[in-house]
Amino acid sequence: MQQLQTEKLQPIELPSLPDNPLVSILVPNYNYANYISETIDSILCQTYPYFEVIVCDDGSSDNSCEIIANYANKDSRIKLISKQNGGVATALNKAYCESNGQIICILDADDVWIDRKLEKVVAAFKCYPKNGFVIHNVIQIDGQGNLIKSEPMLKHLASGWMAVSALENGGFVYNIPPASALSLHRKVAEFIFPLNEEFKRNADSLIFRLAPFITEIGSLQEVLSKFRLHGANTTSQLALTADFLERQQVVLESIHQEQQQFLEKIYNTEIAKRLKDLHFSASICHDLYLLSRFKNTPKIERRKIYQQVINHPQFSEWAMHQKLLFRWGEYLPNPIFKMLFNQVYGSSRLKHFVKWLLKGGPLATYAK
Repeated sequence: MQQLQTEKLQPIELPSLPDNPLVSILVPNYNYANYISETIDSILCQTYPYFEVIVCDDGSSDNSCEIIANYANKDSRIKLISKQNGGVATALNKAYCESNGQIICILDADDVWIDRKLEKVVAAFKCYPKNGFVIHNVIQIDGQGNLIKSEPMLKHLASGWMAVSALENGGFVYNIPPASALSLHRKVAEFIFPLNEEFKRNADSLIFRLAPFITEIGSLQEVLSKFRLHGANTTSQLALTADFLERQQVVLESIHQEQQQFLEKIYNTEIAKRLKDLHFSASICHDLYLLSRFKNTPKIERRKIYQQVINHPQFSEWAMHQKLLFRWGEYLPNPIFKMLFNQVYGSSRLKHFVKWLLKGGPLATYAK
């Protein structure tokens, strides 16, 4: 990781890209033999031809390596690296060390790119030279490749210089898609890699939680990749439970510490001190309040968390059904709150009815 040590919070200077920059595609793989062929095929179908693919296998026990090796034998742009199992961060670090591209793209071994993805990402870097971090929208598919939702995953994408708001919001920049939609100018990657290898999972979080502190974000609202949700991947956790929320809090605390250390290395201690506590994040307030309800925390103890939620500046931006649940659910007994929570956050007729209301019914005017 490079160190900048400047007094001013501002985007780093980025060197100009050549006419046809080489794109390095980093693919961490672990036991994704069922998906890796489709993933690699989606790269080979790209309209932009100047790329290299570095697949790092993280100690798979299935026949992933055999499949990847067959591709590598047929196309010199594909390289397979094998290592003992150590987690996603170790695999990404290993792949990055072997890369030569001026642009770095991440692609999970179970996701799929749309054929003009690289062409449009490269154009975004070239047309807007201040963009050192480019993102785009994604659409969700299941294990068989069927659409889970017909709409893009995110209604809006983060864009521009977000460092100041991230400091105020406990390190959070909202509306950033998953790993396979993240691309970095190599100069930015040099400040972020190597990733902390203690992150066995959620390694992509380090990328999108650190990059906004040193560069502007370029966003493409268009869907350019398919994000696969299935039982084997760690991001497919759909049910909000007390155990899941507690694990998430541990991960988020670790990421917050990484951000503080990053800011101190890149800038100085004073700027690092400007990073507010996680509790200034609306997402953290949301999760902590749900956790207090799931664990039957006494009302007098959870009252402070409740006040943080409804008084947060971003609370007004939440979907109407969430605002109703949080604002008025505080006055309901836990069993009734949990029942309503399951209706709002789970699959149910009532949830579909609420969605209809928010899209076209009487409450549509107030929808997020």
